[in-house]
Amino acid sequence: MKLFLTTFVFLASSLGLAATFQKSPSAPPASNAVARAADAFHAGPEHARLQKLAGTWDAVVFTTDAQGAEQRTRGTLTTTAHTAFHTVDSFQGEFMGMPLIGHGMNGYCVARKQYFTYWTDSMTTSPMTLYGNYDAAKHELAMSGECFGMSGKLEPCRQVTRYTDDDHYTLSFFATGPDGKEKQCLRIEYTRKR
Repeated sequence: MKLFLTTFVFLASSLGLAATFQKSPSAPPASNAVARAADAFHAGPEHARLQKLAGTWDAVVFTTDAQGAEQRTRGTLTTTAHTAFHTVDSFQGEFMGMPLIGHGMNGYCVARKQYFTYWTDSMTTSPMTLYGNYDAAKHELAMSGECFGMSGKLEPCRQVTRYTDDDHYTLSFFATGPDGKEKQCLRIEYTRKR
């Protein structure tokens, strides 16, 4: 009961705070601090960029085996809008001869001024957490963070996503190899299903 009341009070106060920041045509101009805080309650162009990815995508996953030969597998990614701020990815496919099921939460944090991804899948118990920035000139979202590595520990990793157009993009994932150097672990080419 205590947990329910605490949760209720938190939600009620959050909703009250959100209502406080709603813009009214007759309201006087807000201070810079209030205006910055109000941004957290409104979707911006960064969120719209993510929302454009909602849909179902055919995926071709490229990896290399231990001998260096290229391996290709297929999968399906479904991206759904989760409020105006976030998207949720659901992936089903194959990776290195094993079934792969994964889920990700994507968004743009106005406080950090960065995109984020939290990813979990059927290959490891550890989540991958990435933050990064979008380069409009390159049509590229570069993110870095940490993931479960070859060492059996959390290690630095990064992901670069290049958007060709509204119906095609390529995700490249880099992590630390057995020699301690960064290497590309996989590349996924996505094509929107019509």
